Amino acid sequence: MGCWRRKRRRNGRGADRLWRRELRLAHLPDVLAHWDIPPVTSIAAVHAGHRVFKITTIGPTFILKDISDAPDLSRLEFTRSVLAHVARTGLRVPIPLLSRSAQTAVPFQERFYLLSHFIEAGGCPSDPKLQAELFYHTGQAIAKLHQALASYPDKQVNRKTWREDIAGRVDEWISALGDGLPEPQATVVKRVSLERGTALKAALYGLPEQLIHRDCHPGNILVQGTHVIGFVDCDHLCIGPRFFDLAYYAVHHLKWVTDNEAATDRWLTNLPHLLAGYRSQQRLSQEEAMAIPYGMTAYHLLLSHWFMGLPQRESIAREIRALDWIHTHFDAIASATMSS
Repeated sequence: MGCWRRKRRRNGRGADRLWRRELRLAHLPDVLAHWDIPPVTSIAAVHAGHRVFKITTIGPTFILKDISDAPDLSRLEFTRSVLAHVARTGLRVPIPLLSRSAQTAVPFQERFYLLSHFIEAGGCPSDPKLQAELFYHTGQAIAKLHQALASYPDKQVNRKTWREDIAGRVDEWISALGDGLPEPQATVVKRVSLERGTALKAALYGLPEQLIHRDCHPGNILVQGTHVIGFVDCDHLCIGPRFFDLAYYAVHHLKWVTDNEAATDRWLTNLPHLLAGYRSQQRLSQEEAMAIPYGMTAYHLLLSHWFMGLPQRESIAREIRALDWIHTHFDAIASATMSS
């Protein structure tokens, strides 16, 4: 009887989720009516549990995003302006389409929605032999994105987005994690702080800053084979050091495989190709290259600190494992970044 009741409750929750999903989908045609687009043939959630929908029409395909109940509309206009500028340089990015009433974000039933063109892409190559080529082309694409962002003509850009003060927040992250994490995770953070904290802040401080992507993980970089065709989820555009986008991308390939020696060896081998690709498009100073391993360290501190504020904190363990791996193999990473 007990098992049957649990099953009935699970089935009930599943039916409730299905009902809520169908309810959300039911009103989307009314949302889409605010834009001049061809007749819609299908609407499908891109990922379960996320309020992002692929809109198929008899013409182009679109992406509709439910962004929140109270978005920063001036921030949205700034982001749209930057993305339009980036697109004019030849890079593919999701520029929000204006509605019939010239709105970037359309309000509907106390929610706000963005519509943009869908950018068709493939998956990352699974063949390890292609990873070096992928890293090289990704480095090239990040450099081109940085060039486009740096050429954005608005001289008041510092007033329209935030500054990602990585060096200035390291102490805050370390203190909160050291006090708030259980053992042995807290021990890892304290060891990193003791053995590398001073050098970490020094390496991150005073490097050139400009507009950066700030969420530059592989899921936000669209590829066909080993070639990058565009960037998505560009809603974190902010002022920060260029090396952080490179570090951000690299650690997302590492943190899932820290228990696989063959994979981590391959990652170390591929890392110089990322920087070589970047440098094929624009200069990266020796100081910026030297800061990349420290940027990786800072990334895991930042993300672990962010996860602490969420109800489910299981992801912190993965970030701390990666932080520990980077700390242990720091010299090898530094050697790889300086060998490009």
